[in-house]
Amino acid sequence: MDFVKLVIVLSGYVLMAPLLGSMLSRNRSAERAVLCLLVFVTAWDPGKLTLMVDSVEFYRGHTKGFEFSLMVALGISLTVSAAVRKPGGYRALPPGLWLYLLYCALSCLSLIPAANKVYGLMAAWKFTSASLIFIGAFQAYRDEEDLRWMLRAISCAIILEALVCMKLRVLEGRWQVHGWFEHQNPMAMWTYLLSIPLLAASFAPQIERRDTFLHIGAVGAAALIILLSVSRAGLAAFVIGSSIVTGFAHLRGLTLKKSLITGLGAAGALVAGSLALDSLLTRVQAEAVHADEEDLRSVLNRQSRAMLQDSAVGIGWNNFGVANSLPIEKYAALMMEWDETHGFRIYDDNYIACPLTESLYWLLLSETGYPGFISYIAFLLLTLWWGIRGLIRYWKTFTGYLIGGLLVALTITYLHGTVERVLTQTKNLSAWLVFAGVLARVEANRRQHVGFQPSLPPTPA
Repeated sequence: MDFVKLVIVLSGYVLMAPLLGSMLSRNRSAERAVLCLLVFVTAWDPGKLTLMVDSVEFYRGHTKGFEFSLMVALGISLTVSAAVRKPGGYRALPPGLWLYLLYCALSCLSLIPAANKVYGLMAAWKFTSASLIFIGAFQAYRDEEDLRWMLRAISCAIILEALVCMKLRVLEGRWQVHGWFEHQNPMAMWTYLLSIPLLAASFAPQIERRDTFLHIGAVGAAALIILLSVSRAGLAAFVIGSSIVTGFAHLRGLTLKKSLITGLGAAGALVAGSLALDSLLTRVQAEAVHADEEDLRSVLNRQSRAMLQDSAVGIGWNNFGVANSLPIEKYAALMMEWDETHGFRIYDDNYIACPLTESLYWLLLSETGYPGFISYIAFLLLTLWWGIRGLIRYWKTFTGYLIGGLLVALTITYLHGTVERVLTQTKNLSAWLVFAGVLARVEANRRQHVGFQPSLPPTPA
C-alpha cells in the first residue's frame, strides 16, 4: 500500500505539478486561479489534502508519516510557472528563504541523539518541503490584482468553513465544533489569521464595493466560527486584532465608509455572539471549577525544560512524544509524579503515549534545541520586520492596508504560539507560509525601490 502511495505522490510532485506549472506559464489568469486555490484549500477537510507514506496513526507529533500535501504540489506548480515565464523583475528565490531552510537544517542536528530517527526524518521532510508553498506564493503574487483575488478566495474559504460549523452545531447538535479541522484551536487560529487581514483590506478606499460586502460578510462568518469553536484565546485574539486594524484604518483618515464598517462589525459581533455565547459561557464556567489546580501544561513544559538541559541540540525533531512516554522513564516520571500528587493511581499503560506540550516554543526548544529554536524565532521576526517596512512604505495604498492586517495577525499568532503549537499543523502551516510569501514579495519590491505608485506594479504580459 505504501508503494502505491509513493508512486502517486511522487508522480504528483515530479510530473503532474511541474506539468501544470508549465501550462500556467502561458496563462496569467490560470496562474492567479491556482494561487487562489492554494489559499482556499486550507479550509478543506485535511483527509482530502494530504497523503501519508509510512503512516503511524497512533503518534501525536508534528506528523504521523512522510506527508505529501496538495498545498506543496500547488506551490511547485506556481514555482515552475514563474521559472518558465520569467516575468519582469523575476527572482528565483524569495528573501528569507535561506533562513527558513537554515532552521530546517539546524533542526536536523537533533536527529543525532533522537530515540526514533525515522520520526525525525518525517518532520524534516514535512517542514522542508513546505518551503515550496512559501516560494510558490512569492512567485505567483506579482501585482495588486493578485491580492484582490486572494482576498476573494479567503472570503469564500471562511464562509465555507462557517457553513460546515453551522451544520455541526445546528443539524448534529455538537457543543464545541471544529469544522474541517482536527481540533477547534487550530480552526480558531486559522480563522483569525485569515480574517484580520481581510478586515484590514476592507477599509481601503481602493477596494470595490462588492468586494467590501463579501469581505465584511466573511469577517462576520469568522466571528461565528470562533464563537462556535468555544476558544477563549481565539476569541480574544480576533477581538484584539480586529480592534487594532480598525484603529490603523482610522489613523489614515476618517471616512463614512470606515465608520459604517466599524458600526456594522460591532452589530455583526452581537448577532454572532447571540448564536454561540451560551457555549462559550458554559466552557468558562467549567474551566473555573479547576482554576486552583496546577495546569497540566506546566508539567509538560517542565518535561521540555528537562529535555533541553540534557541536550542543547534537542532530543530529536518530532520525538517529544517518544521521549516523554514509556518505556523511556526519565521524563515520563515527571508526569507520574504530577498524577500521584493529584491522587491518581499509577498504571504504566497510561504513560505509553503521553501528551505533547502545548507551547510551540517549548516544543521546539526540547526537540530541536537552541540551534533550531533560535533560527525559527529569527525567521518569525524577519516576517514581522518585512511587515513593518512594507506598512511604512505602502501606508495609504490597498497593499498597505492588507500588510497592516497581516502584521497584526502574525504578531498575535506568534504570541499565541506560547500556549498553542498550531503552526506545526499542516493547514495552519500552509496558510502562514502563503502570507510569508506575500510579505517576501512586498519586501523584494521595496528593496528594488518599486512601489512609489499606489500599488505594486503589474507584471508585463
